[in-house]
Amino acid sequence: LSAALVACGAGADPEQSSDPVSRPNMVLVSVDCLRADHLGAYGYKRDTSPRIDQLAAQGVRFERCLATTSWTLPAHLSMLTGLPLSGHGVDDDRLWLRKDADGKPVEVPLRGVFVSEVLAQEGYATAGFYTWKYLEPQFGFGPGFDVYERLNHNFYSHPVIGPQFEALRVANDREGMAALAQAHPTLFDDTSPTAPEVVDRALAWLDGERDGDAPFFLFLHVFDCHDPYSPPAPYDKLFDPDYSGTIDGRRVTTPDSPVRKDMAAEDLHHLIARYDGSIRFVDDELGRFLDALDERGLTEDTLIAVTGDHGEEFFEHGRKTHRNQLYLESVGVPLILRWPASLPANTVIAGNSGLVDLMPTFCAAAGAPMSGGTMGIDLLPIARGQQGNGARTYLSELVVFDKGVTPQRLVSIIKGDEQRILAARGKDGWGGVRLDLGSDPLGRGWGSATEDHAVVLERLRGALTRLRVGLPSRQAGEPMSESDLADLAAMGYGGHGEDIEGGGDGERLILDGGVWPDGE
Repeated sequence: LSAALVACGAGADPEQSSDPVSRPNMVLVSVDCLRADHLGAYGYKRDTSPRIDQLAAQGVRFERCLATTSWTLPAHLSMLTGLPLSGHGVDDDRLWLRKDADGKPVEVPLRGVFVSEVLAQEGYATAGFYTWKYLEPQFGFGPGFDVYERLNHNFYSHPVIGPQFEALRVANDREGMAALAQAHPTLFDDTSPTAPEVVDRALAWLDGERDGDAPFFLFLHVFDCHDPYSPPAPYDKLFDPDYSGTIDGRRVTTPDSPVRKDMAAEDLHHLIARYDGSIRFVDDELGRFLDALDERGLTEDTLIAVTGDHGEEFFEHGRKTHRNQLYLESVGVPLILRWPASLPANTVIAGNSGLVDLMPTFCAAAGAPMSGGTMGIDLLPIARGQQGNGARTYLSELVVFDKGVTPQRLVSIIKGDEQRILAARGKDGWGGVRLDLGSDPLGRGWGSATEDHAVVLERLRGALTRLRVGLPSRQAGEPMSESDLADLAAMGYGGHGEDIEGGGDGERLILDGGVWPDGE
């Protein structure tokens, strides 16, 4: 198990990854909350993704790609560093609230090397355009990018309006806040679309800002599939035009939310239809970007990867949205690679892959040596049929905070078609189940869990410890402020409570129990 986990830690094998085409342009597209099984290329019945399906027909589709967790911040750290949570060290944003016994902030235990850093050292022009707070430099993102820019600002995050709003809020000036909202309505609208702005900004960078002689690495993140599920017309009614109920995709996570386990079947059907409409909206905008690459003559020698950071739940296991569980609806994301000059078309790779494989794949495509370690592998030889897709182990992790209760640690271990989901609280022992994803892709039938989980976890722990020891420590941003917390709460990420006391030496692994105190 441990040998499989640390494969490619020293970098890609140039003999294994050799190809006559070198140093391609590269594009990484991350669609927030994108479930693989809601795309036509993955068998979905609705026509949600014609352009992504076309991309898959022109390239290589990986049958099952696994995220390292079920929420945005640590999943994107994994996507860009090739590390699981216990490798890069970030399991929760509460790490930016911890204080020691003297009330001083505790350093965030972030480690790893970003793919953007490796490619920049290889002479690539690099740019990243993202659309949500959890990808800000405050949380460690941005190293190696020539341009790293947030789009889709709101009234908290906007560099000019944000401080104005905060001053009005502190002064309890309701009239002033209302006037500011009236003057800047899009900043106060949580349904403002993100994909058009990202595509426009990326094309502007390609056409006017990048070094025209250098290959480029472009990272694009869009947020439109996240709740509220409110795509613009006509996408809002595209898949359920005759619905006459009250579900509008909003208030999905509020205390008075109409989105509940016992909601009427037609209401749940419409909620999912709106989510699917959001996917189709993103798909059309992605198509506009792909067309622009064609028009610029960039398609043939550009490696593009389309994926998601995590999935989305619609009560398959009793919960909604994400950041709750580690079943496949939460961690099963698409992975499609297209590189016409070097990869075959219309190819499907059976078995597993993961977000941790993206960094070593991009590095291998550029002929760049890997820095530090990774738990991923170079997927290019597999995509070309030069080697089989072996039964590697993929790890997902999550810490779930319930108010007043010791946080629950969740671990998903997938190898082949077997998924093992384990849970523990505090110092209690691990318990869990085994699921057969081959016979039941969403794992809704419980399996037995009779073997000793401690043996499996100990092997993981040893591999993770060896990996982490060789990784450089990173400087994350400043501790979160009241304004940061309010920004997160505006999108339903509330409940952080008081500042968390507790130390930790920056070497902790989630599998070792962490540093979280009882009752948050």
